[in-house]
Amino acid sequence: MFARTHVIRPGPSPRRLIPRWLPPPNGTEAEATHLAAPRARDLRHLHGEKRASGSASSSSSTGRDGGGCPPGSVRADGSGAAATKERFSDSSASVRGARKDGLMQKACSVQLLRPSRSRRRESWPQLGGSVPPQSASVVHLEEEDKYSCIDHSTSYLHVQSVRDFPIEKLNAEVVLVRLDSELLCNPLGSCNLSLERTVSTIKYLHKAGAKVLLVTSWTPVLQSVYPVLKSTETFADYMSSLLQVKVVPVNGVPGLTSFNPERWMQNDIILFENLFNFKGENANCNDFSQKLASGAAIFVNDSFSLSHKMLASTVGITRFCHASLAGFHFEEELMQLRKITDTTRRPFIAIIGGSNFLGKAPALNLLASLCDGLFFVGKLSLQIMNGFGIPVPSCFVEKNSTKEVLQLIQTAHNRNIPIYYPTDTWCLNNKNNNHEKLEILDSAELLPGWTPADIGPSTLEKISSLIPLYKKVLWIGPTGFDLTEEFSGGAAQLGRILDKASHDSCDVILVGSAACKAVKGISGSSSKYTTFKNASVVLEFLKGKILPGVAALDKSYPYQIPWNAIFSDSSQPLVVDIGSGNGLFLFQMARNWEGSNFLGLEMNKKLVVRCLRDVASVDKRNLYFVSTNATSTFRSIVSSYPGQLALVTIQCPNPDFNIEQNRWRMVRRMLVEAIADLLQPNGKVYLQSDVESVLLGMKEQFMTHGKGQLVVDDDGGGDHQMDNPFGAASDWERHVLARGAPMYRTMLRKV
Repeated sequence: MFARTHVIRPGPSPRRLIPRWLPPPNGTEAEATHLAAPRARDLRHLHGEKRASGSASSSSSTGRDGGGCPPGSVRADGSGAAATKERFSDSSASVRGARKDGLMQKACSVQLLRPSRSRRRESWPQLGGSVPPQSASVVHLEEEDKYSCIDHSTSYLHVQSVRDFPIEKLNAEVVLVRLDSELLCNPLGSCNLSLERTVSTIKYLHKAGAKVLLVTSWTPVLQSVYPVLKSTETFADYMSSLLQVKVVPVNGVPGLTSFNPERWMQNDIILFENLFNFKGENANCNDFSQKLASGAAIFVNDSFSLSHKMLASTVGITRFCHASLAGFHFEEELMQLRKITDTTRRPFIAIIGGSNFLGKAPALNLLASLCDGLFFVGKLSLQIMNGFGIPVPSCFVEKNSTKEVLQLIQTAHNRNIPIYYPTDTWCLNNKNNNHEKLEILDSAELLPGWTPADIGPSTLEKISSLIPLYKKVLWIGPTGFDLTEEFSGGAAQLGRILDKASHDSCDVILVGSAACKAVKGISGSSSKYTTFKNASVVLEFLKGKILPGVAALDKSYPYQIPWNAIFSDSSQPLVVDIGSGNGLFLFQMARNWEGSNFLGLEMNKKLVVRCLRDVASVDKRNLYFVSTNATSTFRSIVSSYPGQLALVTIQCPNPDFNIEQNRWRMVRRMLVEAIADLLQPNGKVYLQSDVESVLLGMKEQFMTHGKGQLVVDDDGGGDHQMDNPFGAASDWERHVLARGAPMYRTMLRKV
């Protein structure tokens, strides 16, 4: 008996929304107008003033270039929001003591171009204006949107790994590695490659000269399965045999503060006590996380199976380490996870088992929107059959999921894809309670008193005939109906079917312990599958939820920036403004110094899109903006630039983002080291804030972590009130100076 398939022809696909382009100023082509609305900033106490607090939730890490005044208000200088609309206007009059021949000529060695003599303000484009034709710059911007402006929902999955981290910076550093104990203790079958990658992570760190600390956890159930987990000492001996390096066990609260350094020999690796013994681990306790991280500078997560949980050893610890990286195993698993939703290999079918339709509904709907076919087994198949109107005993129906079942059927119906369910099942007669006597019943004729146990032979034949038609197969969840393992023969037969398919160039993805166990032991099968033993991680991902263990790691910029396409001359010196906001400062700089290229790095994606629209509208080829968290991505972005890095500016970061214990504060060791490494000799770092303590904090970070490469070039004679050397001011700087308050500045130079 074959499952019914509801088919309708899909209507025309929705038209792709093109960003609205504002028209250029009337009668001119050279000067762009400022599009971005003022950026909100949390204004706290400054020199006895109460700052506005109504818009403190800005996602940007800086507060300048557009913040501080409530919507519709007028600034202290009377200009209101209109002052921010002059991106290319000459702003030297608003900067106290701005030098005409300032830093840019010295640091960048470029010919300075005189600003335009025109001092008039450009009119604000009318919202109802006509849209300009598709120029080359507009088309170019649409291409750029694909990799820099539009931040997809899975962008957080692009994390920094040990592979990307400069190996020389590992030497003599204390590195704490989070491991998966079950993976380490189960080297058979498909887990073998995962074990090798985890061992490679530890060996790589150790060989690089790092002082390696290991932490992991195991439950009493796992301990009963694997004798090596009997104690910290027995597991340390097992790890020593794997690594061929002495592993020293340490009991008690994990962390170097409770450890006697004299026991740490030069080549030894430390293994701390089972984290399951500490309540602070599952509670993601801040104090426990700090103790765990004590003495460690770098955190490496190689326990991907726990990514869906918020633990002190996977999430909380990242607040106290200057770098948080993915190990080789974690990196590979994350890459394979992204491939689940990749539809380049078609047709693509998902075999979905288990129960709890309501809890899995978001994931199932995603699969229905991606796959070319769905085959339901287990208790989920009973819900699908009920949705199709096939009689199912009421005791097997999840009544609270009826709406979600019908919604999924409608989604498949709209996409013209088939839904399959078992045609027959092995059933157990509850009356005689004889587990040895199973009978095959038609799925559509289940009788009261009979309990489904597993999929039947006809169903397996149907699956066997369907699989060769597909190039990609995802199997997630058990085929049985939540009975004991003695009724799981269907899973083993399905495993053999998929093993045969993998030999025929079919991509097979196995999710969950049932699917992984079904292929375990099949000769030569370990390298042909993508496996995820913990189905919870995959289901959370398919539901669209953020995986905390992944989100806690430092991010990498996953795209290659085509420097030659975005800049007319990519060999020119580069100026990078971190936290560029609405771009007012960079637009002025790009106009005044055409012999340099300017790059704005900003977390607020909406501001970046607006800035890029402005760049395209005037076809400015020495200015560009990227939506990213520069704190962790600066190195990966700027290191690929063909020319030299001449200047980095950080202006007026939000004070709330610079609290010492704030994991997401802007100026951290990772950023400072990247800037110091990439800056050209005699290159400059310009720091500015209207809060003196914030400036001093940034300066201290650079002097501490610059490793002697940075010296103070100018700080206004020690009071940090040096003049603005650029003749260009950010919007927030204008606002501060207009009310008569001071700006605190310092200039650092690379020696």
